Amino acid sequence: MRKTALPVNPVSVQSKTLTGSRSKPTSVVSQHPAAKSYVISNPNTQAAIQAAQLSQLFAASNTSLISSTLLALILAYMQRDMIAASVVLTWLTLIVLVAVSRTLLVKAYRSAAPEVGAGTRFWLKRFRIGVLAVGLVWGAAGFLMFPANSSQHQLFLVFMLAGLSAGGVVAFSADLPSAVLFSVTSLLPLIIRLFVSGNGLFMAMSMAGFLYLCFMVVSLRRINRSITENIVLHLDAAEREETMRTSEQRYRLLLKHSPIGIFHYDTDLVVTYCNEPFADILQNSVEAIVGLDIKGFKDPAILAALQRALQGEKVVYEGEYKPSPNAAGIWIDMTCAPSRDGAGKIAGGIAIIRDISERKQAEEMLRVSAIAFESQSAMIVTSPDAVILRVNRAFTALTGYKADEVLGQTPQMLNSGRHDKGFFAGMWSSLQETGHWQGEIWNRRKNGLIVAEWLTIAAVVAPDGRITHYVGTFSDITENKDAVAEIHRLAYYDPLTHLPNRRLLQDRLAQELVAGARNGLYGAILFLDLDNFKTLNDTRGHDDGDRLLVEVARRLRATVRECDIVGRLGGDEFLVLLADLSADAELAAMQTKQVGEKLLEALAHPYDLSGYEFHCSASIGIRLYRDQELAEELLRHADLAMYQAKVAGRNTVRFFDPSMQALATARAELEKDLRLALAHNQFKLYFQPQMYRNHQVVGAEVLLRWQHPERGLVSPLEFIALAEKTSLILPIGQCVVEAACAQLKLWEGSENWRQFRLAINVSARQFRAADFVEQVRRALDNNGVNPDLLELELTESLVLENINDTILKMQALRDMGVRFSLDDFGTGYSSFSYLTQLPFDQLKIDRSFVHNIGVKTSDAVIVQTIIGMAHNLGIEVIAEGVETDAQRLFLEQHGCHACQGFLFSKPVPIEEFMAWSRRLPKC
Repeated sequence: MRKTALPVNPVSVQSKTLTGSRSKPTSVVSQHPAAKSYVISNPNTQAAIQAAQLSQLFAASNTSLISSTLLALILAYMQRDMIAASVVLTWLTLIVLVAVSRTLLVKAYRSAAPEVGAGTRFWLKRFRIGVLAVGLVWGAAGFLMFPANSSQHQLFLVFMLAGLSAGGVVAFSADLPSAVLFSVTSLLPLIIRLFVSGNGLFMAMSMAGFLYLCFMVVSLRRINRSITENIVLHLDAAEREETMRTSEQRYRLLLKHSPIGIFHYDTDLVVTYCNEPFADILQNSVEAIVGLDIKGFKDPAILAALQRALQGEKVVYEGEYKPSPNAAGIWIDMTCAPSRDGAGKIAGGIAIIRDISERKQAEEMLRVSAIAFESQSAMIVTSPDAVILRVNRAFTALTGYKADEVLGQTPQMLNSGRHDKGFFAGMWSSLQETGHWQGEIWNRRKNGLIVAEWLTIAAVVAPDGRITHYVGTFSDITENKDAVAEIHRLAYYDPLTHLPNRRLLQDRLAQELVAGARNGLYGAILFLDLDNFKTLNDTRGHDDGDRLLVEVARRLRATVRECDIVGRLGGDEFLVLLADLSADAELAAMQTKQVGEKLLEALAHPYDLSGYEFHCSASIGIRLYRDQELAEELLRHADLAMYQAKVAGRNTVRFFDPSMQALATARAELEKDLRLALAHNQFKLYFQPQMYRNHQVVGAEVLLRWQHPERGLVSPLEFIALAEKTSLILPIGQCVVEAACAQLKLWEGSENWRQFRLAINVSARQFRAADFVEQVRRALDNNGVNPDLLELELTESLVLENINDTILKMQALRDMGVRFSLDDFGTGYSSFSYLTQLPFDQLKIDRSFVHNIGVKTSDAVIVQTIIGMAHNLGIEVIAEGVETDAQRLFLEQHGCHACQGFLFSKPVPIEEFMAWSRRLPKC
């Protein structure tokens, strides 16, 4: 008998049924199949078996339909001469109708995909009806297609129906009723036809056929039992597989989401498994850790613990672990145990690791808190209703009370009687509102002595906002009035110069404003800022800087009247308040100007800083006042005036006037417009060609222009300085680098421009950015351009500001292939020793020297010197600002063959630059 494969769908249906149940799965077979008997003990399982049988029946239907139809055609063809044509056609038509009906039934079943249960029974009933129909039609052949006069055709019919019934056993054996129904309906009519013929041979054949039918029915039971057992075994296997899969999935989820790290390793100390928390502890990925050789661990204590587990021990380890040499250490708690195989032999080890850094920190904080509690200051802890819960030894030493004498009492026992109820009501009100109170209080010691104490009370608040405790800290200040004075001094005086600080100056200024409004006399604010103070700090150190500030404070105090106020705002900024000047504004201004000039003269004398003579000047901004104005506003005006003095050349005095305010307002508006320009891409690149021997363009310098929507084209002189101060130069500079690289990429495919270089001016703020090298690298990589075509122009002051940082960044960019040009060479104070260390490809002669060629002999000599020096160092040289042929000829005659300037072209947009370069004669 042919074995039919079990379809997948019924198994999956059963899996859903079993795994979806809340109850414990019930075994589908009460005995092993080898016992050759089984009892279905679960209705759900029985339904699943029926579903599997039904699926198998329908799966075999196509083959049985085709075979049945072909056999019908063969039988009709063979009996056409023996049986009336009308009978043959009628019978054949019935066969076809039944075949079509069964085909539609199969199609409907596959479209419906019935669920296990009532749907299975519904389709099984219809399938059996179809089997009955086909069996009846074939059984009718035993009467209708039986030839009376041809033994050969009679034998053919018997053979045909016997074979057909055998095929039915194969096709329908999954369902015993269907198989029996088909066998009986297809063979029984023929058996009856043979028996009633009266012929002895036919009767014998009838008896043999009946025995064949009985044997077939008996065999069908055995076959059906075998198929059903096979289905049950498949369902049971599917159930077990699903259970194992679910268990494994739960196990993996448990390991994956476990708050502790787990890993397994073999006897060679190679990691075979780890979960994600363990990978997080090692700051690595699971994929990178699996297969890792643990013997490479740097910590011998951890390695020893893992090895001891391989010897059969259970090991507990606690210590610090560093994921990498530069990473911060973490505290871990590790438990190792051996892992054994089925035979009990150690096959590896398993380790459980927890990150206990937070616990260690908590323990450390507890130790710190315990030490802090036993500090020199007296401490007291109370409940929310002020019952004393704990005191420290300093409390006992200060008050004279032992701990057991105060526990359970309230701080009222220390009351001196010097404070009224309003004092304590205010204290508790502050504690309730802010959770904090601090102030001076008089308390009584155990011996009756009343002392002044500085008390600080803080509320301890739980996460839910509930106050759980109050902690009070206090110290005796009775004999320490100097401490009170020191507190006042620190609050209102500068600790270095002992001058009034900003807080006290603002208070005094507010008083002077009231007095000036009352008496009608002008007063003045002089805002002083030392010039080049940062240079002293950077070159001589902060100690000499502090000595200078102390001496400046002394000179200021000695120069003004006793009634005038001198203070230090911070850093190198000082303030002088002049009171009771004239009632006439012009006379008051003249008096103030005289004082300002005296201050400048006093500050201009040399300073002896530990044997080092230092000269210092100051810039002073002045704001007169008489009406009761806002102190902050007056200080801001004086500050603006001071900056105006800086702009005027320093070491000078400037008064505040409305034009200063207008200038500050214009600066704020310009900053706002700059941010909008950056957001709306209003910046444009202009290109000024760089020529070689007058005819050959070798590249261009990229210059930034601002196309303002209202003001038109704005020169860089108007906004670059502000962009530097506001840090907007960083995104602007990055945009220029990106745009230049993009333009080089566009030129890459052109024969005329592919070799052009672009030079970009780099600001000091941009170059000093920590990620400047990476920005340039990213721009080059994103556009895929040749780095040798990008040239960065650096000024002398930028290069020498931080020479070590400069060398590192220039070398990193030079390694990429980026070129460097030293811009405005000769105008600063370059050190030639540094110049030889820096990887410059080009020196650019400043336009100021080029302009004076033929006018000042000294400038011409400087130009020749720069050219000769550059050639000796193997550095290219280019001159900017070339405006006449005479200048160009002089430069070429002395070895400078690269030039740029208005002689060739002014800076123009890219379209004009390319059109201009096309018109040049080809070399």
